[in-house]
Amino acid sequence: MFWVLQCQSLYGKWLTWHKCPISMLRPEKSSSLKVVQRLSPQYVELLRDLQKGGGRISFTPEVAQIQNTLGAYVLIYDDELKIGRAMLLACFGKEGMHDFAKEVEALSLEEQQEIVDGLASVETLNEIAEALDSFDIPQSLAEWQAARDELAKLPKEEREETQKRGVYFWCFFFSSFFNTLSLMVHGTKMTALIPRALAGDDDAFLKAVQIDRMLLLHHPYFRDRKARAQNDGEAEFLSKLAYRESNPTLRGAIRYPGLYMLLGTLESIGWLDELKHEEILDLCENAGLDLYQNRIEDVNYLTKRLGEYRVWKKVNLSMQ
Repeated sequence: MFWVLQCQSLYGKWLTWHKCPISMLRPEKSSSLKVVQRLSPQYVELLRDLQKGGGRISFTPEVAQIQNTLGAYVLIYDDELKIGRAMLLACFGKEGMHDFAKEVEALSLEEQQEIVDGLASVETLNEIAEALDSFDIPQSLAEWQAARDELAKLPKEEREETQKRGVYFWCFFFSSFFNTLSLMVHGTKMTALIPRALAGDDDAFLKAVQIDRMLLLHHPYFRDRKARAQNDGEAEFLSKLAYRESNPTLRGAIRYPGLYMLLGTLESIGWLDELKHEEILDLCENAGLDLYQNRIEDVNYLTKRLGEYRVWKKVNLSMQ
């Protein structure tokens, strides 16, 4: 397992990633579901920690330090596609993505879609799975130290490439987690709230801050908006902002945290409404969600829980 343990600030260049036209298309569901299956257990652990902490974000000191160091990840909330690109860059590296983009740039949309569909091949999925497996988060000080030692043993070029990919993965991890969490708390994603906030919607601004406080530290617009309110004496806005900052990110109990996190992730990437319930059941079993809650027994059981999830989301949204 290799991690970015000597995290460097993002240079801003990563926000101008080469926009490979293929990234504008949605790949076949098998590759998307593979990622959901791999990440759901880790997201569930974070959600459980939130519930234990009264709904407040409480990363381990090591992860919190990385989040703050790489806080510029908040700048990708303005575009859903950037979150997916971060994951692909973590798996294949910047050079690999750049070379691939050059190859498909001149192709027609139909040809590009054929390539996207081909990305769901067994070989490609295995490569993605292997890349994701290398990004296991250390769970103890001893594991963090072991990861540092392992990283230090690598040749310089390999070490630097590992660090770069780690940066992209962490940015994907934080942005996708908070994007899904916002969907569960507010009924809308961060990638919908941020553009509204940038257009002057203070309500969207406040909701976004409640989900990810890093915005106030690392997003120029959010820093400037708060400073302007302080300079102009906007007491009402500042009072609402203080409430959102102090308010727990997650309010109220989620009865089925593992299932709801998986459903929220599927909804976030646009696949929830297009999957058969049998497919979602298989995904739950393959992700090992029975380790986090009562076993999801059959399709009928899943259908009932899915209906409850949709009602829960509507109620959550109406409370805003």
